[in-house]
Formats: sequence, C-alpha cells, structure tokens
Amino acid sequence: MKSFMLFVWISEFFALETNMKKIIFVLFLIFPSLLKGAITGKIMGRVKDEETQKALSYVNITLEKTGLGAITNPDGYYFIINIQPGEYTMRVQMMGYKTVLKKGIYVDAGKTVFINFELEETVLEMKEVIIVKGRRPLIEPGATHSSRIFLAKEIVKIPRAYSVLRLLETQPEVVKDFTLEEYHMRGGRGGEILYLVDGIPVNDRFVGGSAAIDIPVFEVKQVEILKGGFETEYGEAQSGIVNLITASPDTCFRVMTFYKTDKIIKQFDSDHVGFSLSKPFPFSGKKILLLFTGFGDFTDTYTPFGYSHNRGEFLGIKYGDRQRNAFGLSAKALVKLLNNGRLVVSGRKNVNVYEKYRHKFIEIPEHSHRYREESSLYSISWNHSIGYSSFYELKLSSFHTDLHYDPGLSPPEIHLLEEEHLWAEDNGIPWIVDDRGIPTDIDNDWFYEMGYDSSYHSHNERNNSIMFDFTKQFENKHLVKMGFENHMWHLEKQEIEVLWFYDSTRTNEEGPYPGYGWSRDIYSVNPLQGGVYIQDKYEREGLILNYGVRYDYFYIGKEVDVKKRFQGYISPRIGFFYPFTDKIAFTFSFGLYYQMPEYQYIFMTTKWRGPYRLIGNPELKPECTRAYEFKVENELPMQAVFSFGMYKKDIRSLINAELVDRYPFESYKITNSSYGDTRGFEFEFRKPVGKHFTGRAVYILSWAKGQNTKDLENFEDMDLGEVMREFPLSWDERHRIKLLLSYETASNTTSHSTGATIAWMYGSGLPYSLIEEVKKGNLAKNSERLPSHSTFDIEIYKKMKLAGATLELSLIIENLLNNENIIKPDKTPYFVTLKDPTTKGKPRTILLEMGIGF
Repeated sequence: MKSFMLFVWISEFFALETNMKKIIFVLFLIFPSLLKGAITGKIMGRVKDEETQKALSYVNITLEKTGLGAITNPDGYYFIINIQPGEYTMRVQMMGYKTVLKKGIYVDAGKTVFINFELEETVLEMKEVIIVKGRRPLIEPGATHSSRIFLAKEIVKIPRAYSVLRLLETQPEVVKDFTLEEYHMRGGRGGEILYLVDGIPVNDRFVGGSAAIDIPVFEVKQVEILKGGFETEYGEAQSGIVNLITASPDTCFRVMTFYKTDKIIKQFDSDHVGFSLSKPFPFSGKKILLLFTGFGDFTDTYTPFGYSHNRGEFLGIKYGDRQRNAFGLSAKALVKLLNNGRLVVSGRKNVNVYEKYRHKFIEIPEHSHRYREESSLYSISWNHSIGYSSFYELKLSSFHTDLHYDPGLSPPEIHLLEEEHLWAEDNGIPWIVDDRGIPTDIDNDWFYEMGYDSSYHSHNERNNSIMFDFTKQFENKHLVKMGFENHMWHLEKQEIEVLWFYDSTRTNEEGPYPGYGWSRDIYSVNPLQGGVYIQDKYEREGLILNYGVRYDYFYIGKEVDVKKRFQGYISPRIGFFYPFTDKIAFTFSFGLYYQMPEYQYIFMTTKWRGPYRLIGNPELKPECTRAYEFKVENELPMQAVFSFGMYKKDIRSLINAELVDRYPFESYKITNSSYGDTRGFEFEFRKPVGKHFTGRAVYILSWAKGQNTKDLENFEDMDLGEVMREFPLSWDERHRIKLLLSYETASNTTSHSTGATIAWMYGSGLPYSLIEEVKKGNLAKNSERLPSHSTFDIEIYKKMKLAGATLELSLIIENLLNNENIIKPDKTPYFVTLKDPTTKGKPRTILLEMGIGF
C-alpha cells in the first residue's frame, strides 16, 4: 500500500465542490457501512433432542480452527456469521449428550448453509464423540440469484481454465468477442460484467471490455460467476459478476511450483510458470501469516507473425520476447489481532506486453502496434466481529491500470519517405498519388508492402476507494446489510489518429507529437462514483426472501463544463427461494440494474474520420437493464440435480452514435439512444458429488437482439446506413451446449490418485453481415450465420506423494479432434483468398504440466 494513499483521498475530497462534499458527508451519516462483493458466508440451523424432538437451548457450537461459534437460543436456533469460504468441521456439545463432530462442511461467499443437529442422550461419564461426514447441499437454499461456484480444486481439473478469464470462456452463458477480446453474458454488451478481486472492482472503466487484472487459477480460493438476480450490494453491472476470492496464507510452511509447456511437440512456443510460497512470520506465534505468488505466461500464439523477436538461449533453454508476454507478482499478509480481528494487507502487479496479429500487415508486421498493459492493486482490509451477531470491515484500496501503444513508425520517421508516396489513412494502406490527387492501391494484393499503424494511444486510470461495511443478524431470521462505496478516479487519456498529418501551426499542442495527427483526444479528469444500499435477507427453513434498494451516484468533476455535474439513480431488487418439497425448489428474481457508460464516451472531445466527426457527451446517463428470472430445481435420487430456468432482459439507454448535423461536416454525437432485448431458456443436469464420477451438462436456447451491435456502429459503419429496427446482435448464438465429465480413482484424502476430465463445447454459429449486399440493400444486417463450432478437450492427471512432496503430472489436449472452427467473419468479399488465420479458432494443442509442492 502506498504511503501517500490516505493523503490523496483527503486532498481529492476537499478539492470537490461544496455541494458534493455535503452529499458525501450525508451519505456517510445515513449509511455507515459498505459491502462491495460478499466475501464471507454464514451457517445457521437448529438443535433438537433426538428422541423427544424438543429444542435444546444453550448448546455450545464451535467452528474448529476459526475462533467462531454460537450458543443455541431457547428455541434451539443458532447462527454463525463472517465465515471465510472454505471447508470446515463443526463441534456440537452439551452436558448429558454425546458430542457431535461434523466434517466436510463447505461455506461459500455470500451464501447461507443450513445445518440441523439431533443430539443423543448419554449416561456415561466418559466423553463420547459421534463423527458425521457432511456434504454440500445439492440445492443451495441460501441463493436467490443465479450463479455457479468453483472451488480451486475444481477449477484445476477444467481444461483451458488456466486463469479466471479463461475459466469464464468455458461457461456456456458466455460468448467471447475474439476481435475486441470482450465477454458477453446472457446477451449483454461487452463491458457489462463486473469483476471483483476480494470484493474490490478491477474493471477498466475507461474502455470497458474485461477485467484489467487476470489472475491464474493457482492463486484462487473460490470463483463465483453470477449470471442474474444479483442483490443490491452489487452496483455498476448489467450482465453478470465475477466474484473472485484469492487464496489465504497457510499456518504452516508450504511451497508450490509448476511448469506447463507445449514443447513436447513443436507448436506455439508456449511456456507457463508459477510459484506460491506461504509461511508464518518468524516469532509471531502464527499470528502473522505470509503468502507470495508469481507467474509468467509466454507464447507466440497459433497465429504467425512474420518476424523473429529478440531471443536468447541459456543451457539449451530459449528466453526473450514472444508475441504475448504476461507476468505478475503478488504478496499478502494476514495478521490476527484481538480475539476476533483479522487484518489483511495485499499487493499485486501485472504486466502484459504483446502484439495483435494483423493479417494485412503480414508482410511488414514490425510496422503494426506493440501494446503494453500494466495493472496494480493494493489494499488494506480490517475485519472484526462484534459479539456473535455482527461484524464490520474497513477497506482501503488503490487500483491502477495503464494501456499504451505507439504508432508502427514514429515522427519524424514517417516523413523520411520518398515524395511520390503518401502514407495516408489510419489503416496504413500505401497509396500513390497521381496528378489529380486520386489515391490508387499499389499492387492490389490486399496486403501492405508499405505503411504503418498510424495512431498513438495511452490511457491511465487510478481508482482510490474507501469502504466500510457492517453486517447485523437480528434474531434468527433477518440478516441486514447496508453499505456505502466511494471511488475517486483520476483519468488521463492521450489518443492521436492519422499521425502522418502535420500542421506546423499547432506545435504548441499538449501531449506527445505536437502538431501531428488529424484527430487528438487529450485530457485529464477526476470524476467520482459510488453508491449506497440497504438490504434484508429473511431466512428460515422453507423460505428465503432477499429484498433491498440501491442508490448510485456519479459526479463528473470540475474539469468539464456542463450544467449538471451530479447524477443519481435508484434501483430496487427482490428475489426469493421457495421449496415445494424437500427435493424441489423454486427461485424468482427481479432487478433494475444501472451502469455508467465507458468514461471515454463521457470525456471525449472530438474525433475525426476524414470529413466526419464524432463528439463526446458529458451529459450521458447510465445504461439501464430491467431483468426477470425464474428457476426450478429438482434433486434426483442419484445425488444429482436437474434445473430449468428462464430469463428476460430489457436493455435501454445504450450508447449510440447519432447523426446531429450535416453541415459543414457530418457530425455524430454519442447519446443514450440505443436499446436491446435478450431472453433465454437454460437446462442443466449436474452431479457435483460421486465416488468416482462428477459432471455437468448444460443446454442454452437464447436470443439477443438490438439496434446496434457496437457502441459507435452508426459512426464506424456509416456507409451501411442507420438501422431503425432490431436485428440479431453479433453474439446472438441460438444454441449452446457444454458437457463436463470428471473421473478420479481415489478421493483427495489419499496420497495417490489418477483422474481425467473431458469437456465438450458446442455453438450453433454467430451472425454476420455480407457487407457488400447490405450496402446494396439486398440483405439486412447480421442476416447470415457462421458455421457451427465445437471443441473437445481432455486432461489426464496423476497425483502422488513422495518423500514428503506432492507431485502432479498432467497431459492436456485442447481441441482433440482438431476441428476447424470459424470464430469470426471476414468483412471483405474475399474471405477465402485472404485466409486470415484469426478467423479460425485454435487448432489442436498438446500441453504437459508438471507441479511439485511441499
């Protein structure tokens, strides 16, 4: 944690306008708490006499190795709150009764586990203990939303799931845009998913897309993917939430390292390495625990790039740059203070350096962009239980992300060309200019022999957040949460397009390359965003009702000249869980979800594209989704569950580029004028427990329609004309199927085990447009469909213990059948001729992974 963080928060607060200070101060008084992403769970239940069935009061219940516990009330009820996710053992004891020890109790973040006990009387003086083996409930009674939870030991068995974002790709509800590298959940646009790391948001709010920090799975304790019905504690999300909880330090010394490669046969020169070190701080009596992790991910990908990177060799091992290079380090310290206090200090730094394959630059790849992304997250969290019925948590965090790329050539290099060549257009096409000034393609082969990516981009964002939450259990039925969150942003952007253009009268411009560029978007702003909520979770066996209301606000800051600087919006939400029988349950939810647009659209000045211009809009309102969902679950005799669900989402106030003026230039302004509609049916069969076999099968039938596929579609594809009616969005895949089957010869408690996992994903094909036919008016947008696609993956692993060490060897084969999957269209009419490899998915890949732990 940087030492000047607190000073920055205080100084930025006092720099706000007086009215804004008053608003924040009042919100702190009204809502003295915050909960941003649940990271703890709860156990509750009732204790009775086995023979008489009468409630037993004053029974002592403890959660071993946690310091948490409870005593039953006169009606026999108990509850334990503020439990970190994980597997636990409960001890239940009372004089005159046999002690019960229940093992294998799983607690998930934000969930309630119901556990009842029936104690047997004893007249023996010596202590008797009854050991009971617990298991996860097949139908979670504590969830009023729709979600899927993955423990660390489950994620490592899923092929392709090397990181949290790769895990997201394997979900049938998610469609990935391979061009923009965005994820669409249940038909929503990219950027509508909220990513949380230990309760802290890590989205890139400038340009949207996915999480700015991707975390490898070996650093993960639990991942919950919320698809719908999320409670009022979650704001700034319309489509879904990825709630990630990182691993905690251990009470004993542990070391783990792994290495994964595809070099067993010559493929894509991929290497993945990682380590984890956990130990108590010396002489602390295990009250200070430390955890250090690191990873490296290096690959040339399956796309050719055309030139060699700087590579070296040491002892036969090659090292150096590849097409994609990612690495990161993290540290976490857990300090146990007081009787029920827990202080966590953590820091994380990720760096990603890469080139994107550009098919038209295949002859001059060194003239395309090279990207560098850096992200860091520092946080301090203090959690303290007050008695047995309430706890509070204070969080301070600083999140920083930066994206930068330079032009393929930099001024003044671009002016060292022969005079007969004009390096025009931001796409780098080389042109010869005749005496009439008409540009003509040199050799008509559709590949660039000369030219460069002539744009520069750098954006930097810092989010300093302060959070304080308080949770209170009233009696045995009401769990009340109320919260406040405040994010103070500092945003800087420098974007220059068409750098070959030079104007000697503009050499005093701010930012890099003064005087260069047709379009320059440069600014520094300090907006503020946050929200408050109150929520009640009514719980009893047989019914759970979760209802609340949320108020979000956005303050644009002082740097922008606008009439209305402050916006606020209210969103009510409700969900309930009702069991028809002990085997059949019904869940329903309704919610209103708001999310501010990407900040680049709010603060954009003017963007030029030839004679056309795009104007930003500081008065943009939040996008809004109204969502409904219901689900029926049926527990089957074979320790399995079948579920059927349906959802519908009405999406309004989406970002659009609207034509506002034709003279002297065609001017487009960013507005909240677009809309969309998504709906779907989900069928799922899952068998989460079994002696040897576990598995899941999911089928999804869905529709996603709207007025625009992209935020700025009317501006970027203006030659296609404005669409006045709904059409299938580019991620509207009608049918999706996911099968996952795992087999293991022995349980995790044994020293040796062998297992395998197979995964099959199928999609019926995405829509696309035949551009030339759309221009002629012969076809509507996205009226064509790509072929269906499928992948079959397998992972085989062997675990063993040898001389105190745990060894693991895995063989992973992705796309075993080597299917040629078309994942995106080519917008030119020369699809076959160009043979762009990025239009196809990854071919068969064979990886070998070796891991060792002590």
